[in-house]
Formats: sequence, structure tokens, C-alpha cells
Amino acid sequence: MDQSNARAHIEAASRKFAAALGGGDFEGAAALYSEQGQVLPPDGRPVSGRAGIAAFWEGAVAALGLKSAELRTLEVHSAGDLATEIGEARLELASGTAMVKYMVLWQRGVDGTWRLHRDIWNGSPA
Repeated sequence: MDQSNARAHIEAASRKFAAALGGGDFEGAAALYSEQGQVLPPDGRPVSGRAGIAAFWEGAVAALGLKSAELRTLEVHSAGDLATEIGEARLELASGTAMVKYMVLWQRGVDGTWRLHRDIWNGSPA
């Protein structure tokens, strides 16, 4: 798959992910991860599997008072059924706006769908 095609699929999935989080659809957000997906939060233990990921995002959204998230893909590099995405997110929180930078390892399933496989981020100056 060429880089631009992978990027288009990943950007579309990222928009679905941000909308799911902003809309409180944590199971929908978790469904965008691979079956063996992991969230690697800053200063936290890895969270594995869709049920764990849904619970993680529900708690994180509540704790932060997340109102909305806007993800912006900066780079995508793909090889076979794996792709890396580097991006930044603008988060509208109860306390104001926060910026984060992230890297996601995406995995393309046998059905051709790109899913988050490893998801890691940290804060970024505004």
C-alpha cells in the first residue's frame, strides 16, 4: 500500500477516534484498536485489550473534563501491514486547552482496516 493511501485511512480513523472520545463513545473508540491493542499513557502502566482501553478512556475523559479533541496527522510511514503516525492533538478540557504530541503504531487487519495497535503520547507546549 502506498504512503498516501495508508495516510488517508489513518486520518479517517483518527477523526472517528476523536469524535468517539468527544461524544463519550468509549466502546466505539476502543473498537478502533486492534484486538491486541495497547494504550501506553504517560507515567502509567500499559492498558491492553479493547475492554481495558474503553475503561481507560472513560476514566481519562472524566478526569480531564475532555470536551473535544482535534487530531492532526503530521507524518505517516507505512510498510506492509504496519504504519507509524506522528501527530499532535488539541484538547479542549474543562480547565482550558492542552496540546499533546503522539505516535501510533497502526496495524492493518486481514479485512484491510487500519487499527491503532500501540498508542503513546505526552504533553507538548502550546
